[in-house]
Amino acid sequence: MATKTRMLGELGQQDLLLPALLSDALSANDRAKYYFTLLQTARQHADQPESTVTDLRRERLESGVEEARFDTVVAASHPVGNGAYAIPLADDIHRAIMAAVEGVLAPIRGGTEPGVGEVREVSEFESRLGRLQNELPLPEATAVSGVYIDRVTSGSRASGDSLHLLVMDIHRALNALQARIADESIAGARAYGLESADRPLVAAFMEGLNRTAPLKFDHPGLGTTATRARGRLVIQNDIGTTEAHLLVVHVDGLAATLTYTDVHPERLEFFRGMLGSFPVEWSLNVTRHAAGLEGDGTYQLCIGTLMTTTLEELERYLAWLGSRLVFLIDWNRARKRLRTYVGGKDAISVLTWAAEQDVGHCAFLQLGGEQMVNEAIELTKAPIRYGEPLHQVLGRDRTLEFVRFVLRCCAEGLRQGRSASLIRDEVRAELARLLATAREMALVLASEHASLLVETAMAIGDGLQCVRNGDDGLLGRITARAKRWEHVADDLVNECRALARRWTGTEAIRDFLISADDVADDLEEAVSLLTVLREHEPGDEILRQLDALAALVVHGAREYLKLVETGRGLSRESPREAWEDFLQSVDEVVTVEHQTDDASRAAKARILASASDFRQMQVCNELSARIEEATDSLMRVALRQRDYVMGEMTRR
Repeated sequence: MATKTRMLGELGQQDLLLPALLSDALSANDRAKYYFTLLQTARQHADQPESTVTDLRRERLESGVEEARFDTVVAASHPVGNGAYAIPLADDIHRAIMAAVEGVLAPIRGGTEPGVGEVREVSEFESRLGRLQNELPLPEATAVSGVYIDRVTSGSRASGDSLHLLVMDIHRALNALQARIADESIAGARAYGLESADRPLVAAFMEGLNRTAPLKFDHPGLGTTATRARGRLVIQNDIGTTEAHLLVVHVDGLAATLTYTDVHPERLEFFRGMLGSFPVEWSLNVTRHAAGLEGDGTYQLCIGTLMTTTLEELERYLAWLGSRLVFLIDWNRARKRLRTYVGGKDAISVLTWAAEQDVGHCAFLQLGGEQMVNEAIELTKAPIRYGEPLHQVLGRDRTLEFVRFVLRCCAEGLRQGRSASLIRDEVRAELARLLATAREMALVLASEHASLLVETAMAIGDGLQCVRNGDDGLLGRITARAKRWEHVADDLVNECRALARRWTGTEAIRDFLISADDVADDLEEAVSLLTVLREHEPGDEILRQLDALAALVVHGAREYLKLVETGRGLSRESPREAWEDFLQSVDEVVTVEHQTDDASRAAKARILASASDFRQMQVCNELSARIEEATDSLMRVALRQRDYVMGEMTRR
């Protein structure tokens, strides 16, 4: 027991005794956890000597243990056979652990006028401690048994009781006791034993927490306790209801050190990401085991310290830290629900967006989560097969847009007092709006495909220049790009096919896009022929004829892209100028086809007159034919596009 606590007891100041005991108990709890970690890490290093060695110095200092000699324990530990380990200072570690356990238990023993339940609790803790003391195989001078380490540090209740489990259970009782003896409330935080300089810092933390806490709605959690321990301000928040989900902040001067535990590694990384605007130094990020947790009892522990230079900066950090905690509540459940509609990484990106926008995800869960979205899908008759992600129907970007809308609509709706049925109707209306744009989605695919045609057509002219200059390296890169573009064009066509299978009214777009893919094939084949042409070194007269053909197909492809883009927005209400631009582009594509026919005949005549051999003539004629066929296909597609747009106008 610390000197101040002993003196308070001697003087009979019972009102101050219990808060002081609690302060000492929190310090003892920190020390006990450090020694448990020291034993676990020493055994882990002994079993895996090739792993990175940590001396746990920072953890020792944070826990208030001053003896630097413990920093050598982990590196010097090694197995000695029969499941035993040589761990330096094992006797001292054992005595320190027992003293820490006694310190944690002291407030339970020393509380004033405990109720019947508390008396029973004290008796239970005393009995467990006595049993463990009698059953522990104490460390020997040269060896520590694995059984001893388990009975001290184990977090699995299925494996029997341990000192670690006992300390955890006493700590829960201390938290309940803290709530009863708090001598003041600071913006909702239960506080006791604070100094005047502590209160603005607690108020800053609570300002941030209270700003976003309404976003948890009916979910329990975010209870905060503030006190002093070892001359430092300690702020603790329970976050949610999960036992291992806890945040403790120690403030010492202008330094704030947070300890965060979580059963979900992904949520831990999400939490760290939310603090990215502050230069927090993360000194520890390890996996631990404890009792009664999800899954196999594994949880994550991280420690981060921020060294600030001014009190204002420290308060700003504490406020931001407090404001982020609500976004951790039920985070993993929300992530799983969102993965029904978007991929795993996108689900986390949506939750990140929701935190950045101060929207959160608790309202989404409270209103039914995926059940609400599934009802919207059913009522809008979206053609989604069982188990199929929504993004495979809407596309990734539109699905992300929809999911973000859902989270914002739920949060804002509940905060504004709108009924659950109204919010569900708004979600359904938004989904219907997005689904109604299937035609637009197909036209976007057609536009992207048309852009690839322009790029590939331009590659012919660039490649001819490489043939003229003898630049084989650049020519190789050009042909590789053209081949890649042709594959992308195929993917766009397949995506439009899949869209048309689900949505009526998009079949015509699919059909002229399939025809446009013939253009892509011809253009890519023309580019690939340039490598062969380079080997036969045609003369300037032939190259000039081929240049003319290349220029024509580029012009035709650009006009085709223009008519696709213009046609996407045309309707009866469109101005006459927009229709004139569309029809002019159609006419330009038709004109290019006629001009290409003439240029192709001229090229063939020049090739016949100037070719040095049969192979050169064959390659040049084939290249000319591919370009001519591409412009023929462009004309057919342009006319089909014209008929489609004109037909849509009469139906609207």
